[in-house]
Amino acid sequence: MSLFRPDRRMALGLMAGAATTGLSACGGGSDGRTRLRFWAMGSEATNVGQILPEFERLNPDIRVEVQALPWTAAHQKLLTAYAGASLPDVSQVGNTWVSEMTAIGAISPLPASADDLLTDQFPAVLDTNRINGRAMATPWYVDTRLIFYRTDLLRQAG
Repeated sequence: MSLFRPDRRMALGLMAGAATTGLSACGGGSDGRTRLRFWAMGSEATNVGQILPEFERLNPDIRVEVQALPWTAAHQKLLTAYAGASLPDVSQVGNTWVSEMTAIGAISPLPASADDLLTDQFPAVLDTNRINGRAMATPWYVDTRLIFYRTDLLRQAG
């Protein structure tokens, strides 16, 4: 069961931001529409299709092509794509990768037109996406990981 529920405003805004920044990797299709290549990982890749019809309705000159990647291969694929000058137009990345991808030049700063996506967010999460005070990415969603433990076993172990 997936707990992923895409934030429609955020995802639509991210794609619109990519479409308006004039990304060089964007290609034109035979139908004259701009193609945005979007790499998504895990269950997000299977669920992002729920928001694409609305995005493409609002942006009839843009077609989004989603490529699903497993999280286990995503980091290496992004690095390989960077080395081969074939990065996607939009990609989901783990927030622990933002500083690395920024350092090698694989991520462009968030365009000013997408600043409204940084509102109504957890400040600590936003901080993980800022490098030298500049927003390099925006959270799509935030999840919580917890560790459950048995106090009786810990007490017994000392």
